[in-house]
Amino acid sequence: MAMKESVLNLYNFLIVPWIAGIGLSVMTSGIGCILVWRRLSFFGDALAHSTLLGVALSLVLNVSLFWGVLAICIMVGLVLSYFPKQTQLGSDTALAILSYGSLAIGMVLMGKISAKPTDPASYLFGDILTVTFGDLAVIFVAASLVAVFLYYKWQPLLLITLNPDLAQAEGINLTLLERQLTVIVAITVAACLKFIGALLVPALLVIPPATAASFARSPKSMVVLTFFIALISISLGLFLSVQFNTASGAMIVVTALSLFLISRLKVYRS
Repeated sequence: MAMKESVLNLYNFLIVPWIAGIGLSVMTSGIGCILVWRRLSFFGDALAHSTLLGVALSLVLNVSLFWGVLAICIMVGLVLSYFPKQTQLGSDTALAILSYGSLAIGMVLMGKISAKPTDPASYLFGDILTVTFGDLAVIFVAASLVAVFLYYKWQPLLLITLNPDLAQAEGINLTLLERQLTVIVAITVAACLKFIGALLVPALLVIPPATAASFARSPKSMVVLTFFIALISISLGLFLSVQFNTASGAMIVVTALSLFLISRLKVYRS
């Protein structure tokens, strides 16, 4: 009887984080596929690393973590879109400079400007088990914005991915669309930070789409498969993190990686 009650308490404890996982899966699935198709995986990585600078900004201004992180992510994303064009540096070099530079500055500032001691690890690795109902509202509003953007911009995004020259000939404003995509990726990263962590958000954006790519027959089917793979990764990761008393964000990524490796074995055997 006592064991049954403990199991029920465990499931009740995981309900709210699991609901949050649904919203996170919605956000990361479509955007993750776009980033993988356009070979922009390191772009999401750079924005995720810059989030610690956003955390420091939030502490200084005493504003919501989400808004501080979002402001920095958008700023860094826009700088990344301009920087390689205005200098002789390649885009990968610009990504590395801004990514690790903002990560280092953020960690230094967090240790100096906060009125109370702040543990950077809590932002580097996140903890989805700490989600509140207020956090759920932020996650699902962000997920709705991402879903609406992808619904209305799906065809232009596919076209600029497959053939940018044809997209331009069709009258699509590539610069504007890329700026809009930057903002949407920034929203996704900002909404995921607290629960997955700055170091692990890029993994959730890349690994599930890479897993789905082995089985998808069309772009839309890949997005749907990515959603379910991300949700399975989050669900199993949550359960295993509680069972083995490990960091929830890290266990979610380990689960996603395990699914990816399983998918690779199936592809090789076929």
